[in-house]
Amino acid sequence: MNDTTMKNKNATKVYIVSLFIVTFLLSYCEITANDSVSVFFNPLTPQHEFAANDIKTALEARNYNVKIKALSTLTNSYKGKKVVIGLAGDARITALLKRQGGSTVNSLGEQAYLLRTTTAPGLSYWILGGDNNGAMYGALQIAENINFNGFDRSYNEEESPYLKNRGIKFNIPFDRKSPTYYYSTEGTSHKIAIKHVWDMSFWQTWFDEMARNRYNVLSLWSPHPFTSMLNMEDEYPGIAIQGVRGYGVKEEEVQINNMTIDEKIEFWQKIMKYGKGRGFDIYFCTWNIFLSTAEGKHGITNKPDNQQTKLYLKKCTKKFLETYPDLTGFGITVGENMGGINTKEKEEWAWDTYGMGIMEYAKANPQRKLVFIHRQHDGGLDDIIKYFKPLGELANVQFDLSFKYSEAHAHTTVTPGRWHRTKMADGLGRNNLKSWLTVRNDDWYFLHWADPAYVRDYINHFPDIDKFVSGFYIGSDGWVFTNEFTSKDPYYENKNALSIQRTWYMQKLWGRISYNPSVSDELFKNHLSFKFPEVPSDELFEAWSNASASIRLANEQVTGDWDLDMDWWPEGWTGDHWKGKGRFFSVEETRKTTPFSGSKLCSLSQTAKGECGEKISALTTVNKIDEMASNALEILSTLNYGRNTELKLTLKDLKAQANLGLYNAWKFRAVMYLEQENREKAKDAIGKAYCYWKNYTNMMDELYRGVSLQRNLDFSSWHDHDADALKDYLDLGGNGEPNCTGEK
Repeated sequence: MNDTTMKNKNATKVYIVSLFIVTFLLSYCEITANDSVSVFFNPLTPQHEFAANDIKTALEARNYNVKIKALSTLTNSYKGKKVVIGLAGDARITALLKRQGGSTVNSLGEQAYLLRTTTAPGLSYWILGGDNNGAMYGALQIAENINFNGFDRSYNEEESPYLKNRGIKFNIPFDRKSPTYYYSTEGTSHKIAIKHVWDMSFWQTWFDEMARNRYNVLSLWSPHPFTSMLNMEDEYPGIAIQGVRGYGVKEEEVQINNMTIDEKIEFWQKIMKYGKGRGFDIYFCTWNIFLSTAEGKHGITNKPDNQQTKLYLKKCTKKFLETYPDLTGFGITVGENMGGINTKEKEEWAWDTYGMGIMEYAKANPQRKLVFIHRQHDGGLDDIIKYFKPLGELANVQFDLSFKYSEAHAHTTVTPGRWHRTKMADGLGRNNLKSWLTVRNDDWYFLHWADPAYVRDYINHFPDIDKFVSGFYIGSDGWVFTNEFTSKDPYYENKNALSIQRTWYMQKLWGRISYNPSVSDELFKNHLSFKFPEVPSDELFEAWSNASASIRLANEQVTGDWDLDMDWWPEGWTGDHWKGKGRFFSVEETRKTTPFSGSKLCSLSQTAKGECGEKISALTTVNKIDEMASNALEILSTLNYGRNTELKLTLKDLKAQANLGLYNAWKFRAVMYLEQENREKAKDAIGKAYCYWKNYTNMMDELYRGVSLQRNLDFSSWHDHDADALKDYLDLGGNGEPNCTGEK
């Protein structure tokens, strides 16, 4: 055999082997690509369609060929793999499930769901909801399960909501002439938000994301929504705001759009319909008396005794309900701009306006269920009951109160004292009423805080929810979360990301845990692993929880007299904004602090003097803050973000949180040393604190822009108060800057 023949034979062998390998790979890929799963659902139900698309996306990411099919076409003869989304009350579907070996339950309540897995004739996931929202939540859970584990595990479980109403408090600015809370035109977020609240894509993304997090209530708060949302031109010409105007780079007036009032009405009708298709109840709530562009026209003024104003607001309220059939309810605040009259007169005014408007509409439309929420702010409960009793007696009106549960700081203690101090339970029980809990997050506008243990403990400590609580909504007065604009890195801007997407983990905690407080930490670790596969999820979970817990616990330690957002902003250590300009709180001022009302912590001063009794010593608290923050930094030092920009930004944010925690710990130690008249130790402690402060502000300045806040008008840079932090050290006898070598 010559060399040429040998080469030809070897080439033939190589060709045959190569052909076999290629054929095998092509065959394998074809099998994989053709491994089909059909998703059956009712395409006429928006909740089901939305969740089915999430399932489709999850399956396609696992290389399945997904076929979308109408639920009406499913029969027992179908042999392939499938996912079925239906209702527990659908006898035909439940019969099919039983025939294929699955079990059902006697009944499912609203928003509840069951998951079942059957294997014959093909692997199948079944989602049955107690209602359309329950089916959506179950299907979204299956989509998550596929993301985490693929399409090969068995799920046989039921879940129902702990809280029926889980919401967001959203202060909404409509226009330069119709801003948000208290008619303040301050705050960068409030000015930027104007253009986003008139963007349909913003709301579509917002509802989609928050439905995945199990929220089902959106409460929109405006001093006066009517001039941007109603056509009252026949009776009150010239009051409607035509077009939308906002703010330019230099605060100049700019035209956002040219929408007519009728186009605005159509826009908001579409938003409410879309939200309803994601399981949301939508409310509008007002502060009073504010009148936007109606002020001064047709005899309308903000004087409480003005009969023209009362008539105008009554007509607006009735017309609002007529214009928006997908609106669930309406809420009011008696107060904020009602000076000159007493609490009884305020309630009489509220009844003559909003109360009568809703009353007239409800009587004329008995088939429509409505919720009316009366925020107990400046009014007295007895007066509320006296004037609004006729409304509560209507069969189609649910009359609720609203209560500011943790003042402005949800991230303080799990047992806020205001509920018991005001004897709220006694008043509700005596009048057979329930209340919404307003949970204010005026703590974290920038930092991506997330501590599942705290959120779980906080929600589990709500008052008797069956007896007293209609639901809760969480949100800010000093910030509007629309599109993300604070990050200096272009990552979020390039993605056109929403603020709730940047702070996705915090949003998920409050939503998922309020739906089910017993949800396992494993769920959140799975989300961390899915989003950030570059790092061990257990370690990221621990670091994130500890960094966040360290700054939350410090918040609890000092907010006894700083319980309002005007009093205290923990990300900047500033407060006292009643005077229009925030100031940095020194060590001397921190000596006066007490823990948040309802907390079991002992104050810094009492601890130093040995007067804690059964309260938890601040020494214990400070050491715990230090330990958690240090542990977070130790873990974070081992995590590598690779090429994941969002993970890089997240890890830097967590390092900033931990450094703020350590600043707090050492500042508190300095306070206690001062209380014991040990100025030398106090100087050393505040020197260490300063080093962590500089670490913190350097990190924050690298991550986030300085902006104007509604309550902190002097905030232009994260280094604004570095000199104030150093002054604490100098005032205690320090020279120059402390030596920060070796600090974390």
